[in-house]
Amino acid sequence: MKQFLVRLKNDVSQIFGYPICAYGQDFSVDYQKYWERRRDSGTAVLTAWQKQRAAEALKIITPGATVMDIGCGDGAILDFMRSASRIKGIGVDIDSSILESAKKLGVQTVCADINDLSAVDAFPAADYIIAFEVLEHMPSPERFIAHILKKATQGLIFSVPNTGYYAHRLRLASGRFPLQWVAHPGEHLRFWTVRDMRFWVASLGLKIEKLVLYQGLPVLNKIFPKLFSQGMIVFIKK
Repeated sequence: MKQFLVRLKNDVSQIFGYPICAYGQDFSVDYQKYWERRRDSGTAVLTAWQKQRAAEALKIITPGATVMDIGCGDGAILDFMRSASRIKGIGVDIDSSILESAKKLGVQTVCADINDLSAVDAFPAADYIIAFEVLEHMPSPERFIAHILKKATQGLIFSVPNTGYYAHRLRLASGRFPLQWVAHPGEHLRFWTVRDMRFWVASLGLKIEKLVLYQGLPVLNKIFPKLFSQGMIVFIKK
């Protein structure tokens, strides 16, 4: 009950509020500020969300597999997955400074802009590609998926926010757009509900092997997952 009330209080505050904008130069998205917000302590400590995403991915990934983490940040997710299972990790991110933290954890890293498809084509192959909370930041996730799937021998696992979450619906009803950003209102470019996701993946000529809804309001997210789960995890099998 306590966890339910804490989550509900947080949701209510987000329905009517706005975070403080941390604009970069020329009002651009500054991912250094983004990571400062995400990692207040400056250390690679996973949130409950990140742990659940990693745990769900490990239910799919075979032990000993090579896993490439797109948008790996400080490498904490790959480090967690290596501790829980025998995987070999490769981390990809655009921010060279945050990759230094990943290197300190012993993660093999690739510094690249994933919107540059020629850079994606140069990535090493991996058994599984994971891309947690990445696609919603991209102007053309369709093109990215088409290219990155060529690098996966087993499949792609990704997560995005569930825009069908009840708090986002109520925010729209209050005259405000769904609040899914951390430091800059331009962080998210694409949005999906569960129904949207199924339609979108099928439109790409692909099939969802597994879709997991997670986080959100406890208990209700088990009874009405599409309405009360805050995120979704999708597995596309090669």
